[in-house]
Amino acid sequence: MEHSRSLAIIVTVRRALVVLLVGVAAVCAYGSILAYWADTVLLDTPTFMRAIEPIVDDDGARMQASTTISDAVMDVIDIRQITDLVAPDFDIPVIDQLAADLDSLVRQKIEAAVRTDTFGDLWLGEMRRWHIGLVGAVHATTDESVTDGAEIRVALGPYIDLLIEQAESPLIRRLITSLVPDDIRQMQVVVFNAELIADRLELLRLLGRARPYLPWATAVALLLAFTAAPQARHALFGAGVSLAIGGVIAGAVTARETERIESLMRSTFSASDESVAHFAGALFEPLSTWIGYLALAGLAAMFVGAAMMWRRRSTSEPSEVVS
Repeated sequence: MEHSRSLAIIVTVRRALVVLLVGVAAVCAYGSILAYWADTVLLDTPTFMRAIEPIVDDDGARMQASTTISDAVMDVIDIRQITDLVAPDFDIPVIDQLAADLDSLVRQKIEAAVRTDTFGDLWLGEMRRWHIGLVGAVHATTDESVTDGAEIRVALGPYIDLLIEQAESPLIRRLITSLVPDDIRQMQVVVFNAELIADRLELLRLLGRARPYLPWATAVALLLAFTAAPQARHALFGAGVSLAIGGVIAGAVTARETERIESLMRSTFSASDESVAHFAGALFEPLSTWIGYLALAGLAAMFVGAAMMWRRRSTSEPSEVVS
């Protein structure tokens, strides 16, 4: 009796250990996929640049850039404030008309400049610089930050010079030339906040450090699970269940993160749904596909293990009846 009770305890402990080990194996397996995806897709600069190109060409994003730059230029060239300082008694209606004409000119010329390929190349260059900075921060040994690389900035000087060249009114050209100092020309304005994944920096660093060990941890956990299991078919079934459940959880987390990035892209860049979907798909579709493959492998292992257990039970029952 005491021996039977000890055997029952041992079997229970072994089964609990198997459950723990197959759970660890599933976590390490999906962590390995995530680390591989982060290194080969998310942190691969050419892949990231191909994904971001439709955002750069998006009309909504360009229009937001135009509005941001125009507002910054108009804040610098405040006709009302300038004329109040230079000629306080100047006719107010004339000032208002001058300010309205200048505002119209600023927005028209800057919108045309922002729609050029030159601005697109500038933006792509800034995005490349930001992404390279992010990759460097992920692989850094110190606690570095990518805050400085999380914003797309443009200098106001070229746009102010454009206004001087295109202004039809000599008075406007004279005011801009005389009253805008050089330090204002060097001033930069934040066109876009490109901090898309900087808040995931610590997770990316952890995955980068763990990536070489996660496949080995998965293999060792599965080997120990099969060794500890009373029957190999039980371990196979448990591993399949863990991988299948892990696939559901990992898929849900990936879908939620994809929605977060899409929402962030819309709010940050004012990009269209089509370009946002292209960006998110280019980055996250490989991850979703790999997770799906592993989940299918888990389902296959679960069904094979279940079939082996059913066959074992069906073959043992007649012998029990005969005995």
